[in-house]
Order: sequence, then C-alpha cells, then structure tokens
Amino acid sequence: MDFIRLWFTGYVSPAEFADRLKGKPAPHTGFYGAMLRAAMDSFLLYLPVYLMGRVPPQPSNLSAFPTETYYGTLIWLGPLVFLGEWLLGGALVHVVLRLSKRPSDMDQLLNIGGMEMLIIGAVLVVWDWIWIFLGGMTQNTLGISHLVINLWGVAIATVALKRILGVPVWLGIILNFLGMAASMPLAIMFMRSPL
Repeated sequence: MDFIRLWFTGYVSPAEFADRLKGKPAPHTGFYGAMLRAAMDSFLLYLPVYLMGRVPPQPSNLSAFPTETYYGTLIWLGPLVFLGEWLLGGALVHVVLRLSKRPSDMDQLLNIGGMEMLIIGAVLVVWDWIWIFLGGMTQNTLGISHLVINLWGVAIATVALKRILGVPVWLGIILNFLGMAASMPLAIMFMRSPL
C-alpha cells in the first residue's frame, strides 16, 4: 500500500514524492517501479494489440522476429528494453555527477528513475489506448505527444534530484534530458508504436 501511495503522490506533489522516496529501499523501489511499468506495457498494451492482429507500422530491426508478430515479441522483449533504459539512464546521470565532482548515489538515482518511469508510463498506456480507440493519430504525432507528457517526468525527477541528492535544478533538467537521449537508441531499435 505504501508503494502505491508513493506512486500516486508523484502525480500531485513532486516534492512530497521526493521526500517519501528518500526513505525507501534503494534501488529496490526503483526496480519495482521500472518493472511494473514494463509489465503494464507488455500486458496492457502489447498483448492486446498482438491479440487484435495488429502489425507495427515500422518493420522489425531484428531478423529473427518478423514484423507481423513483433508485438508478440515485445510482450517479453519490452521489459528487457525498459530494464536497459533504467540502468543506462541511472549510470549516465551518476557518471556526469561524478565527473562534475558532485556527490552521487547510484541506488538513489535508480530509485528516482524507476519510479519516474512508472508514474509517466501509466499515463502513457492510458494515452495510447485513447488514441487507438479514437484513431487519427500517426505514430510520429504519438511520439511527439509522449515527449510532451515526459516533461512531467522531467519535473518529477528534477525535484527528486534536488531534494534527495542536492542537485541544482538547472543541472537536474539537463541530466533528465541526457537520460532521455541515452535511452532513445534502445527505444528506436526495439520498441514499436501501438498505432
């Protein structure tokens, strides 16, 4: 119940979210957040579109997995990609903080990143289904809308970086955008739009 309260606090008060997250087991809480987000994408997005017989608009980059069944592949591959993005983002932020001679805590960074993935990811799953039902949105427009929604994630993580690790707001914003940029190649290579 405490985990769910922490999760939903991220929607209404980033400062309170950060204060609650500070005392949670690290990196365990972030791992649970990242994996719950991955499970939501797998079972609430990719499994249904696979069962509906949809085909991704872009071809598969992996020759072992045909485009026609790639949504089925994403049911199990998606969580591995999310895990990679979670670890890569946390590692990049940690390295930049250490190179700039600022204190860092990899466990706390993974907690922040994983919970931010969950908070924003839950909204994105609902958002994607709204557009699947309404139709009319292209995958490019959907991608841009995801980036706009991710700005709330930047705000949440920036506040958490400030309150938990003392990272200045300007640097927190830069680190968030660096983390997003680092995860983009994985997303582009493996993930596919549900439209």
